[in-house]
Amino acid sequence: MVNLKRLTSNRTKFALFVSIVIILIGVVPLFFLTFFPELKQSYTIKPLALETEDGVYISAFQYTPKGEKSHGGVVVAHGFFGNKLNMQPISIEIAKRGFTVINLDFRGHGASGGFFDRSKLKLDMKAAADYLDYNLPYITEIGLVGHSLGAYTALALSNTYPNRINTTIAIGGISTVVTNISNLLMVSGRFDPGLTEETMLNVLRIYTGREDVEVGVIYDGDFTNGNNTKAFISPFADHWTEIVDYTTIYQTVQWLEQAFNGEKGDNIFITAPALQFFSYFSLAGIIALNSILVVYLGHFIFKHKKAVLETRISDVDKKISIHKLIIYYTFPVELIQITFFLFLSTLSEDLFTLSTTNITLILIIGAAIGSFLIYNLILLNTGEKYSIKDFFRRVKELISLKPRHSIIFGATIALISILSIAAIWHWSVQNTLPTLRGVGSIILITIISLPFFFIREFYFRSIQGKLNTSYKYEEYFIMAGIGIFIDNFLIVTIILVGKMNLAYLPPYALYMLAWVIFSIIQNCTVTWVYIHSRNILSSTIFISIFYAWMMVVFFPSYGFL
Repeated sequence: MVNLKRLTSNRTKFALFVSIVIILIGVVPLFFLTFFPELKQSYTIKPLALETEDGVYISAFQYTPKGEKSHGGVVVAHGFFGNKLNMQPISIEIAKRGFTVINLDFRGHGASGGFFDRSKLKLDMKAAADYLDYNLPYITEIGLVGHSLGAYTALALSNTYPNRINTTIAIGGISTVVTNISNLLMVSGRFDPGLTEETMLNVLRIYTGREDVEVGVIYDGDFTNGNNTKAFISPFADHWTEIVDYTTIYQTVQWLEQAFNGEKGDNIFITAPALQFFSYFSLAGIIALNSILVVYLGHFIFKHKKAVLETRISDVDKKISIHKLIIYYTFPVELIQITFFLFLSTLSEDLFTLSTTNITLILIIGAAIGSFLIYNLILLNTGEKYSIKDFFRRVKELISLKPRHSIIFGATIALISILSIAAIWHWSVQNTLPTLRGVGSIILITIISLPFFFIREFYFRSIQGKLNTSYKYEEYFIMAGIGIFIDNFLIVTIILVGKMNLAYLPPYALYMLAWVIFSIIQNCTVTWVYIHSRNILSSTIFISIFYAWMMVVFFPSYGFL
């Protein structure tokens, strides 16, 4: 009891203790749900290296059920931005039914080699199907399961080799060329805008040649001859949650059981939703732990400047309210960013590939330009005489506090954040460890983005010093909120109007919800880093490295950027 009182009396130590407990609560179930979800239905997971016909290395996982009796094999493919660990929850459920699974990373995704080329993804799935056919003698039939981009690829492969593929399950994506596909199951979420009920009904009409078709009904009822088809809509899922949705997975495994075994098997508890829940629970613990480590590391590195750290918030003469801050700074910068984005996007098709990395770089450059213009043309002309010397003086002020220590501080926090997230996720739900080539890409993107992040941080932390706040935490929440708004207003707008025909955007730009999620994490963390260093070098280094890592491990590779 005495020790507990002593622990709770120190808020930092108590927060450290709580964050570690949260991580353990998340990680322990995560481990067992990945490797031991059903003791009676055991399987092994091992890494697998495949090579396509055009010589591209494909990384995959092989899930093999206990015993090598004759059974079906399934190739599982993820969606755009994804990797094989996104599909691990559904792969585990298939393996628990007694089927061997090859769960792959498409080229340019995850740990696979090559660069993203949609026209060649079929070769990646074919390499996995060939492995099942030619390397595992106990495999009797082959099925394909794909989500989103993986669904389109699975359909293309099935259509090309109808006599090799026994069944195909398309989740969150469908094409109209389906008459040559055996035993087709279409699955969509009620809130998936990309695969609507009307689209699925139209595909059913094409497949069956009938007009009186309904969702949820099996047509024509003959798995042996390969002419079965069904459309199913999960009542609660959207495009992103379909692959961990209970009903989606239940329909998938039942369809495979009927296609391979001729009947539905005994019910087995589906653990995929719990796996996803504990993955996010563990992530919350890691974020909390990293926040505490920022405090400890900041005290250690800047211990001789503690008094300065506490007073730099209030030593600015001119104060400004949060309402004026939003009006004068946030909206003008966002408008300049949008204008720059639209202008450069329309020109970029002739200059370079408009990849996801290039899109986000354009957003960062636009924010930097907007920040520079607004600060120098509005802020310095509002009650202050504009001066280039004054501009450089302000920059010097914001980098003067232990610059070398600040660089070390920012880089260390970035590495700790990356490695800690990878430690809890790379083996369970998300591949977050970059390859050797990925490390080189991280360094390149860091160098390219660093000057623009520096400009943004100069602007952002300059106005932070003008906040009329009395407490550090009030300052933190205000600035983190404004940063989230500035970074995501355009992306959220794109997502909301995603059904419109935006000629200046590639179709996959609508899939940048991942950028929004990580931008929230970035802004919450980078503001915390700055508050405990009071040097924009720390926050700039941190956000540049963290951003580069995010782009490399979560977004597809298109070659140079």
